[in-house]
Amino acid sequence: MTESITLPAHIENGSIHLDAPLPPNAVSVEVRVHLAREAARRSVSEVLRSLPPGTRTAEELDKEIAEQRADRTR
Repeated sequence: MTESITLPAHIENGSIHLDAPLPPNAVSVEVRVHLAREAARRSVSEVLRSLPPGTRTAEELDKEIAEQRADRTR
């Protein structure tokens, strides 16, 4: 079983910087992004499509998320 905590962070030059260290027993990290009101009017899929490509494919991310959710239910 896992527990979620909130760590303070800020955005600097388009990158996320944590304002506190990760605990030594952290097993995964999720990021919640708060959009400006104008951007919030767009759908989530529009916002995601507008972002530059990351280092992993959508299929790799989907598989990892599915595995993490399965682990949480065990």
